[in-house]
Amino acid sequence: MLSILKDKRFRHLFFAQILALHGTGLASIALALLAFDLTGQNAALLLSGIFTIKMLAYVIVSPISGAIINKFNRRIYLVILDMIRASAALSLVFVREIWQIYLVILLLQVASAAFTPIYQATIPEILPDEHEYTQALSLSRIAYDLENIISAGVAGLILMVYSYNILFLGTMFGFLGSAVLVISIILPKFIPTKDQNVLQNITHGIQKFWIYSRLKGLIFLNIAIASGGSMIIVNTIIFVRSDLSLDEIAFPITMFAFGLGSMLAALYLPRLLESFTDKKLMISGCVIMLLSFYILAIWIKLFGISWSALIIIWITTGIGYSSVLTPIGRIIRKSSDGSDFTQLYAAQFSLSHACWLVMYPFSGWVMTIYGSIFSLIAVASIILISTVIAFYSWTSE
Repeated sequence: MLSILKDKRFRHLFFAQILALHGTGLASIALALLAFDLTGQNAALLLSGIFTIKMLAYVIVSPISGAIINKFNRRIYLVILDMIRASAALSLVFVREIWQIYLVILLLQVASAAFTPIYQATIPEILPDEHEYTQALSLSRIAYDLENIISAGVAGLILMVYSYNILFLGTMFGFLGSAVLVISIILPKFIPTKDQNVLQNITHGIQKFWIYSRLKGLIFLNIAIASGGSMIIVNTIIFVRSDLSLDEIAFPITMFAFGLGSMLAALYLPRLLESFTDKKLMISGCVIMLLSFYILAIWIKLFGISWSALIIIWITTGIGYSSVLTPIGRIIRKSSDGSDFTQLYAAQFSLSHACWLVMYPFSGWVMTIYGSIFSLIAVASIILISTVIAFYSWTSE
């Protein structure tokens, strides 16, 4: 798997991704702690509001960026966006009001929404071989999981000495490091699209999702991913700080468990994808997630909440989550004719985050109003329904 790092362009992009992700991971932990300080038991509502802003930016901005990117130099475009994100991260050090958080997060996420789908669409152009691209997807998934693991560990050490505000400086340096690595390489030019009408380019990728059955199935798998992920991201702080009454360091440790499970799955996915189809693997991942949430709900009902049970379930959920998320790039690649990579990736980015846009506030709301048991059952049921629909919508491999 590591042999693909011999390609200089992929190597620099991969480590740029790692730096940016670790910075984002530190910011996520700091934001959760800041939300709890400002609102206490209502922290899930504030966090869901923050993530809703993020999802709105992704849904609106991503397809537009995919349609107009061929008019810009790809490398300069990505570097400028990294600089904007670094500036926004620095601003978070100084915010003290909720409206200030919302404003800075909006700027940060608009830049990320314009950056990420273009970055994702660049990788299959650099690595045209399917086997190498599958390895790249697994490495990318591991990078996301290392963000949960290393960022959580680093955050825990920093929180032993400093206030969580210092974590935002780590976010800034992550984006600055990403910009340096991107500017150091030459990226491929865009393949001309079949038509240059901006409106048609914006809608092309989304329309294609209703043509291929695998992409139809992916729409509903995105719902399952968003459901499981929103439960973890929005409500872990409530499980840890409110239900269990643990201290601040317990939060990054619990997030570490989820990242560990996801990374373990990503390590074995290239081998599993040689024996199993994308569909079988992704459906299995959904089943793992929904069963994990149902089991935790039953455990809490019978025995009460415990940190050890939460850790085990979060590791298991991470395995299922990664099994669904990692092969998505393969599906999009199989559905592309080569000229519409950026449009399809932008469409996937927008459609998937539309699902997050719904599930973030839902997860925060149902946890705040009805508590942990009902929220786990509700989210697991949504995953179950979306998985069944995905299975029957995806009629061919």
